[in-house]
Amino acid sequence: MREPEPKEPPMRIVISLLLYCLLSVLPAPTPAATGEGDNVRIGVLARRGFDQAVVQWGPTVDYLNETLPGSRFELVPLDFNELHQAVRDGKVDFFLSNPAYFVDLEYNHGVRSIATLLNSRLNKATAEFGGVIFCRTDRQDIQQLDDIKNKRFMAVDPRSYGGWLTARYHLLTKGIIPDRDCRSMEYGGTHDAVVYAVHEGKVDAGTVRSDTLERMAQEGKIRLEDFRVLDPQKPKGSFPFQLSTALHPEWPMASLPHVDGNLIKRVTVALLQMPADSRAARAATAEGWTVGLNYQPVHDCLRALRMPPYTDYGKITWQQALRKQWPLMAGLLLILLLTIGFSFRLKGLNRQLSQTLDQLDDELQQRREAEAALSNFKQTLDQVHDCVFMFDSETLRFIYANQGAMKQIGYSPEELATMTPVDVKPRFTDDSFRRLLEPLLRGEQDSTTFITDHRRKDGELVPVEVMLQYVKPDDTGRFVAVIRDINERLKAEKEKEKLQAQLLQSQKLESVGRLAAGIAHEINTPIQFISSNVDFLSDSFQSLAKVLDQLRAALEGPEGTPPDLTPTRTALAEADWDYLAGEVPLAIQQSKNGLERVSSIVLAMKEFSHPGGKEKVPANLNRIVETTVTVARNEWKYVADVTTELAPDLPMVPCLTDEMGQVILNMLVNAAHAIDAKLGSNPEGVKGAIHISTRALADGVELRLSDSGTGIPQAIRDRIFEPFFTTKEVGRGTGQGLAICHDVVVEKHGGTLAVTSEEGVGSTFIITLPLQQPASEVTA
Repeated sequence: MREPEPKEPPMRIVISLLLYCLLSVLPAPTPAATGEGDNVRIGVLARRGFDQAVVQWGPTVDYLNETLPGSRFELVPLDFNELHQAVRDGKVDFFLSNPAYFVDLEYNHGVRSIATLLNSRLNKATAEFGGVIFCRTDRQDIQQLDDIKNKRFMAVDPRSYGGWLTARYHLLTKGIIPDRDCRSMEYGGTHDAVVYAVHEGKVDAGTVRSDTLERMAQEGKIRLEDFRVLDPQKPKGSFPFQLSTALHPEWPMASLPHVDGNLIKRVTVALLQMPADSRAARAATAEGWTVGLNYQPVHDCLRALRMPPYTDYGKITWQQALRKQWPLMAGLLLILLLTIGFSFRLKGLNRQLSQTLDQLDDELQQRREAEAALSNFKQTLDQVHDCVFMFDSETLRFIYANQGAMKQIGYSPEELATMTPVDVKPRFTDDSFRRLLEPLLRGEQDSTTFITDHRRKDGELVPVEVMLQYVKPDDTGRFVAVIRDINERLKAEKEKEKLQAQLLQSQKLESVGRLAAGIAHEINTPIQFISSNVDFLSDSFQSLAKVLDQLRAALEGPEGTPPDLTPTRTALAEADWDYLAGEVPLAIQQSKNGLERVSSIVLAMKEFSHPGGKEKVPANLNRIVETTVTVARNEWKYVADVTTELAPDLPMVPCLTDEMGQVILNMLVNAAHAIDAKLGSNPEGVKGAIHISTRALADGVELRLSDSGTGIPQAIRDRIFEPFFTTKEVGRGTGQGLAICHDVVVEKHGGTLAVTSEEGVGSTFIITLPLQQPASEVTA
């Protein structure tokens, strides 16, 4: 009850991925566990210890976190009892276990399989396994299963699913019960030990998991020709190992009933798309995952063997049956007696009829199976909303289209049979479309995905995403195209961009509001100085006015009479002319300087708060730095001295000026807060240091902002750019500042944002911006 599983042929993997991608658009209920915000807990049956479980399955959880960034997955290793309790209490959302334990949980708690492991065995991928019953080749007395009666028989372990239960079930179907019919029934503990025991004659026959003999032969431990497989099976498909029993599915990934359907679909598609050479696949000794198989064979096996969850299956005493069902049993007895009477008469006719029906069944069975498989496949494709096309690799003419395709473009099957993809893709010509197909035909690419428009029969253009793949199931190759209408997705992306812009503007207005008091204080100081100087100039003018009045009176005396300047000299002495002559020009100059300071603050605030356009324009990054330092002065002046080292030859940078100013403000305020946290109460008034520098690079520019604050602990350094992550106390941070910085620099400008930090010493944030913005991706 503990083996992972084999592989599948590549074509089966392709078909599985195709079907699940199509099915992923079907609507699903929305239960509690959606994967948004809360952790998604994945339990795993740690049959070889918790540490081994983390080594084997931890990379799979890492893969899901990387592939589905909107959710946070967490691995929870559990033993048999803990996993059962966690599923019962809903404390995990998904889990991994062996098939027998999954069936127990499926029976008792309604879990369901969403994917089956593609186990890697001897470089072969298979999603099923079974048991092989064998003896030594030189044992002429053991040729078939019945020959093991009265012989010594060995299995791996009473609970080993591949190493005993599959074979035990198979023997039971053949009427053989080893505990009753064999001379002795022993257990080797490991698969290899059973093989060695048979080879060395310690037992007469044994059973192990289906790939064990091939593996030991490849490792040079045995020779396959020394062993004979009893009751060899040839299952449908291309199962690569010797087999005596029916095939049983490998380890499943299962979901609990409370998990949201959309999350299940996203996890399922991610698992089906796991690359065979990925770290997650290698750690699990697998080549990825396939569509969840049918685990009914496991139910049948455990039910027949009366093992959990079927330990008490069918148990009822004859007294209970008689007491509860005596009318029914009396009726059945009567019917039985009547049936026996008629059976003698009908026996001869039934024999003849049976022979005729058997012949007809044999002739029609293969045709029915083929028609049913084809019909089911087409019905499945016709029920999905995405378009599925197949077209010839040479003529490009359509050879198949599902109902979703015909509904989207409005053409009938007869009309499509005369058309090619170029007829419904106005952006392509025949030559340009064939150039797109060439890498697929040459085998340079497995598939290609692009965005284009579909032109409906009525002329309407529909934006679509096309996934194109070249397949060759027989001698004739063809292309399969899965096409999805992305009109709603494009609208959602535009709405997302709008909301992001609103969020940025909201934070900017919040910053302006937060800075307003500090700016008012910065303006108030020079205004008060100017006011004092104006009062001084007013008083001085009153004194000088008296001097001028005395002088005018002296000059307006009788003609021919010398002016009497004595009053003028007295007024001039009272005004203290020597003092005024030195102080008045100084007061005027100081007032002019104060007005210039007020003007620079107002201009910087105007530039910072002015909303920028939606398009990038060449901008002076040095000027953005200077403006931001000015408007934020009240945030840092009490805790730090800010120095700048701005390259005078810095080229103009294409950017969104208002958003880049917000980035510098966020980092500057964070630096001031980090220094403030380090200084504490700071009664001595010690100040930290913030240094901002810019320099030109070969193909871009670099901005560095360093502080002497607390530094960033190593444990959280990788999370500082996550939305809503903050270490500040309530009221000093929302966790959005650095997340917005990362979005603006990396996503909107194609630049980089990195950080170096040492706890207790400080941090340096490094921004690089390209001089040439990458061209938008051209879609066909």
